[in-house]
Amino acid sequence: MKAYTLDFAARRGEFRELAEPVRQSGQVLLRVAAGGVCGTDRELAAFHIGEPPAGEPFLVLGHEACAQVVEADRMGPLQVGDWVAPMVRHACAARCPFCLRGRVDQCNSGGYRDSGIVGRHGYFRQYVAEDPTHLIRVPAALAEFAVLLEPLSVVEKAVARALQLAAAPAGQALVVGAGPIGCLTALVLTQRGIPVTVHSMEPPDHPRVQWLKRIGVLYNQPVKADLAFEAAGVGAAAELAIKSLAPNGVCAILGAREAQVEMPFRTMILENQTVFGSVNADRASWEVAVTDLARTDRGLLETFVERRSFADLPRSLVETAPQAAKLVHILH
Repeated sequence: MKAYTLDFAARRGEFRELAEPVRQSGQVLLRVAAGGVCGTDRELAAFHIGEPPAGEPFLVLGHEACAQVVEADRMGPLQVGDWVAPMVRHACAARCPFCLRGRVDQCNSGGYRDSGIVGRHGYFRQYVAEDPTHLIRVPAALAEFAVLLEPLSVVEKAVARALQLAAAPAGQALVVGAGPIGCLTALVLTQRGIPVTVHSMEPPDHPRVQWLKRIGVLYNQPVKADLAFEAAGVGAAAELAIKSLAPNGVCAILGAREAQVEMPFRTMILENQTVFGSVNADRASWEVAVTDLARTDRGLLETFVERRSFADLPRSLVETAPQAAKLVHILH
């Protein structure tokens, strides 16, 4: 079968032929229909992050995927024809307290494995054998957009935690960054009835900015935010989000890299502000993501996604500013 891999010894990405997986008892065999590309994939392709499985020289890329079951145990929880999205993170071997209770997204041993990122092959391959406990069932009507569930689940977790930490109902939210995570964060917040302003570098006529305006979001307007979300992947965005907080405000950091920024600690203390980081997602967040995706207008979803061929994947891995919010590659 065809797969896209990163060779960590040669430091190059390439398509290669791999043997089709053999399904073990209890597993299901999946035909991967599509996979998404994000900033994490581009960092991996540049060999800034990532690690292949132990003892192997290469890593199969891809952590955002949609697949269909083609083989399954007759009495198993999933059956042939079911559509699924794979959860990315797998528990650590040390079985830390968080992994033991099913919160692998909060693993504190550092020994977790993330499919297509660290220690475990990903989904840019045509077939995968997987344990059903790591799969989220997706209604067939949502299958063509199910690749969005991984980034959406990350957003759902962060939004839920921010609302939990908020001292009062949020009157205004700020999202810094208009990439896939920023746009999906704005979508989830508007679905919760919270007014949203997005700050980003794209010009007002950019397709992603126009998409945001379609869901009622303001763009690059001054705001004091009860909730703020950094979704740009840079330290300056985190600094802006924190400094835009209103008293009692809550800020989630979702992607900022290490940076020298000025932190308004005195203001944060005196105004009871909260800043937290968030990564990955638990099963409950994935399930909420399915619900929120199902109630999103299909026309909005169509304009959110640009579909490309599997052969086009190398181009997407070096394209830093695509017009569409999400690039999706069709494997079957």
